[in-house]
Amino acid sequence: MKTVVRAGLVAMLATTLAAPAQAANVKQVTSVCHAAGFSGTFTLRYETSGGYHHPLGSITTSGPYIGDSGTQSLRISYQDGLGTHTVYTRIGPATNGTASLPAGLAIPATARGTAATTFDNGTTSCVATVPIT
Repeated sequence: MKTVVRAGLVAMLATTLAAPAQAANVKQVTSVCHAAGFSGTFTLRYETSGGYHHPLGSITTSGPYIGDSGTQSLRISYQDGLGTHTVYTRIGPATNGTASLPAGLAIPATARGTAATTFDNGTTSCVATVPIT
């Protein structure tokens, strides 16, 4: 009787602790841009699962800025045999720090994806671009 109970517990634990069929692979890529005395750093975090890359969030730092004149824009896109497809665009005031991206963004893993952030301090701008592969 003990053997049957023990075997049942082992089977339940094995089922509960089984690894997921395909765990997500999270990557982080960074690019830096410079223009005169101005610079920006852009980092994108994304996971790859189910044949797609899913952007998760970004980290930006840039400066110097003149007053409140700074802006940043982010464009995430990919190219395939049919052309270039924009997945996400954000334009707003310059913010240094971490930002989440909306859920559901997807880039086919077979396509060539890029994310580009344009940093602008009112007089000078530069673009930092990272590959999504």
